[in-house]
Amino acid sequence: MVKLPAFFSDGMVIAKEAKIWGWASPAQKITVGFLNEIYEATADGDGRFHVTLITPEYGGPYIVTVNEITLRDVYVGRVWLCGGSSNMEEPTSRGQLVRGEDVPEDMRIRVFQGERGHDFNVPARDIKGEWHTASGWFLAYMNAVPYFFAQDLLERDPSPIGLICIPVGGTTIEGWMPEEALGAFPEYAGKLVNLRKPGWIERTQTESDWRTTIWKETLEIKDKGRVEGWHMEDYDDSQWDSKMLFDNAGLPRHGSVWLRRKFDMPATNSPVTLRFGRVENSVTVYINGVEVVSINYMFPPCACVIPDGVLKEGENSIAVRIVGESHSPTVVAGKEYALIFPEGRVELNGKWQRRTGTAMPMCQPEVYLFSNPCGVYNYMLAPLLGYSIDGVIWSQGEANTANPQDYKDLFTTFVKHIRKYFGEVPVIYTQIANYVDPYSYNFIEGFGAPGEYWAILREQQRLCLEIPNTAMAVTIDCGEHNDLHPTDKKTVGKRMALHARRLAYGEDIVSDGPMVERALHQGGRLTIFFKHGEGLWEKYGHPLIDVVDMEGAVHRLYAAVWNNALNMFVGNMNPAAVRFGWVDCPVVPLYNAYGLPASPFEIEVTHT
Repeated sequence: MVKLPAFFSDGMVIAKEAKIWGWASPAQKITVGFLNEIYEATADGDGRFHVTLITPEYGGPYIVTVNEITLRDVYVGRVWLCGGSSNMEEPTSRGQLVRGEDVPEDMRIRVFQGERGHDFNVPARDIKGEWHTASGWFLAYMNAVPYFFAQDLLERDPSPIGLICIPVGGTTIEGWMPEEALGAFPEYAGKLVNLRKPGWIERTQTESDWRTTIWKETLEIKDKGRVEGWHMEDYDDSQWDSKMLFDNAGLPRHGSVWLRRKFDMPATNSPVTLRFGRVENSVTVYINGVEVVSINYMFPPCACVIPDGVLKEGENSIAVRIVGESHSPTVVAGKEYALIFPEGRVELNGKWQRRTGTAMPMCQPEVYLFSNPCGVYNYMLAPLLGYSIDGVIWSQGEANTANPQDYKDLFTTFVKHIRKYFGEVPVIYTQIANYVDPYSYNFIEGFGAPGEYWAILREQQRLCLEIPNTAMAVTIDCGEHNDLHPTDKKTVGKRMALHARRLAYGEDIVSDGPMVERALHQGGRLTIFFKHGEGLWEKYGHPLIDVVDMEGAVHRLYAAVWNNALNMFVGNMNPAAVRFGWVDCPVVPLYNAYGLPASPFEIEVTHT
């Protein structure tokens, strides 16, 4: 009996030279039929076999037969492995709701969506999942960056595109590496000891779930009856406090709060979208007594399409309950709070009626196993190694900001490992976007100043460009200071596609923004030179540069663009290094003639 991995199935996309493998009885003869060609193999002593199918052209649909198995609707095209963490995982539906993005169906895009999971013991040989087209119900759930990446490539080359998608939010780079690759990083490999103890994972997960359940039940018991019927349209909130939406004064550090207000709705027969920004940590929203959206995690945007029949012309009510498990129960400023429809919008900023609920101790964070070493590698990546691909697109790094100084070495080891199986394919990765990380302000002596952790990680990623055949999509202007998961995934996907066009499609194009080459101090003048700095320009005015002198003092100076370089006068200062964009959430106003932003950097100064 022949068995194939889940990704060799109906609807798959394979490369022009595609390795196909599976399992059978030892010494069993295998016959593979494809495009009027017959390929033969014999299963080895472990029952594994493989053949390499070859075709000169992209196209389909075709049929592949493997002994008694028939695979239908098979296409030959470009194949990309898409991995990383939450900003690669975010679905297209978020951009549709929050940004109003158009996400059309495209049958040329085919996606193998791998099942999320972890295993801290041994690499799996198969992964659960199936192939989908970018259409129908799946389109809203499809990972947004891979979708926009493929869409951009298809504008110039209509060849089918296969996307093997395995991102998992909150994963570290060491989670995507095998145990043997972590030999040089004992501090990470050592975490496997507890993870492998019999019953440790189950016991730890149960205790975590129990703590969270008790916390939530306690809050509900204490809140019960305090504002009975608070969500109903006719509830009397006249005794509540009148507060601006973003007024956090008087809120508990952790606990609950209720908000209510009236609003006037004009007549419309069009769909209406609620965009209620983001809250910390969870929120439930009612309109006219009907629950319209509930978000139980602090990062997804609070948005939905209002069901038919809920809104009415004239006066309506909106009621919101926020629960802060690990943060104060606040509404995050700087987001959009409105009802949107084709004819206009109703703003939801301004004053609300507010009632503070129960103050609670902080709810201990839930155990999140996906961030641990080797887990997602064993369960999700290892089974795919050897699939014939054109390249890798990777978006990850946020979970490594707690220890950013190791990232270059870890990522280099990761790329070296996967290329043993995929070949010397292009690896295109994103540099983490701008964001104010509230957890990075815990100063660790000898490590970095508060607010520099993300900057250090970005510099580590920039240095990863030393790895041959890699490219980095700079996304420093795609982020949001108040959201770990910015919704602009279209720009990210298009910038990654630029690199793919150069590295995989052979186009002679500039795909990089300005990349620092050197900083030269000469006669009281400091000049910073860039590769890909043609047409250098400032978007928001003169950029700020941190100049570090020989004594370690930091001087913040304005620089001027001249002759495709940054120039500043430093007088008698003796500069040792310069930094650009060296905070968690910088304003980076420097672009080249192609509209691509400069990467943040730190570089030593040379003197003449």
